[in-house]
Amino acid sequence: MDKRKIANKQVKDKLFQALIEFANKKDWSKVSVTELIEKAGVARASFYRNFKSVEEIVDYGVQKMVEAYHQNKPENYEGAHSKELLLYKFTFYGEHAQLILTFHHAKIAHSLLDVITDCEIEEAGDMSFKSIQRYELYYFSGAFYNMMLNWLENGVKETPQQMTEEFLRIMNKEK
Repeated sequence: MDKRKIANKQVKDKLFQALIEFANKKDWSKVSVTELIEKAGVARASFYRNFKSVEEIVDYGVQKMVEAYHQNKPENYEGAHSKELLLYKFTFYGEHAQLILTFHHAKIAHSLLDVITDCEIEEAGDMSFKSIQRYELYYFSGAFYNMMLNWLENGVKETPQQMTEEFLRIMNKEK
């Protein structure tokens, strides 16, 4: 990677981290570019070279999380609802609890649910848009998202293994 790309990534990461720090004190929609660049310690030109708006920084953060998710995801698993894959998901989201909760409290939970749904669609493979079975993906995504979010909000008291087993128990009960 060339020096400019590395520098731009560092600027993006600093701005994203500054935005996260604001999330505990102020609604993201009310954070100004001036506040962000001051907190991040970057030039205004650096901000505009990388982003058009504060909302684009949020998108950048979500994209970073998606990349991290896919980077370590198990490659060989038995189906989109396998125990191994669910354990990975609970472990991953547990490790990123602060970021997930920051997104949730900043009222961009729909973006996270969209990401989780997109992952489910990708993991399930090609499915006809007209297939009634596609609703299972949305059901599963929503159920997982709500259970995961509640777990994170309650302080991640159970282990990822316990959460995986409970999720599978509930899913099997539904069938």
